[in-house]
Amino acid sequence: MHIDYIDQFSDDTEEFRQKVSEVVKPVQQARKDQGIITDWYLYRVEYPGTHQSQYNYVSITISEQISAFEDITDGVAAEFEDRNSQQLVEEFEGVFTPNHSELWRIRNSVMQDENSRPSRYMVKNYMNVGQGYEFEYQMMEDETARPLHQRRMENDVMKGWELNAMILPGGLEYGYNFSTIDYYDHLEHVEFGFTEELILQTHPDTDINEFFENINRSRDLVRREVWELVDSLD
Repeated sequence: MHIDYIDQFSDDTEEFRQKVSEVVKPVQQARKDQGIITDWYLYRVEYPGTHQSQYNYVSITISEQISAFEDITDGVAAEFEDRNSQQLVEEFEGVFTPNHSELWRIRNSVMQDENSRPSRYMVKNYMNVGQGYEFEYQMMEDETARPLHQRRMENDVMKGWELNAMILPGGLEYGYNFSTIDYYDHLEHVEFGFTEELILQTHPDTDINEFFENINRSRDLVRREVWELVDSLD
């Protein structure tokens, strides 16, 4: 998962979205048709995780291979015989000049409906997991958190969940190395997380205090952001 964090605070929003529709989306659709990427999404940052956010749009590209993020010209020329592919790529790069970019690996994922359209809202939780605790944290997400999210999907208050591990960049000074993503169709559902009732329904005989102590011990929640879907591929 390649994420571009985009600063469009000073630009015309309508012009930006028109360029995305006319330039970025066709290029990404061509790459998907060629099997280079599997999906692409554009989100607007509805609720940033800091008062001084340096981006307000986020572009996400998904691929099974890291090499897909090396050169966006792959597969483009054959799809645009009536347009100058080199010019199109230059326009693409002109539209997307990210504030910064990140490369993530999707470690776990579960969706309410694998064939459904992308959900309207995406909540990204940025986590800092201490060195040596990575395996413990992933086990906690896989064995404890995932079943809770699945029950929420059964109750139709959640559309999907993912666990992601940072590939690049990295280091202690970067601030986080894991993230989870929660998918919702309705903003009101974001409010309701791991309630005591939900925990006991999913994990009977659980000590609630110990449950939250284990979660807080395994990672620090650095920030939480809510993104709203703007555009995606067919």
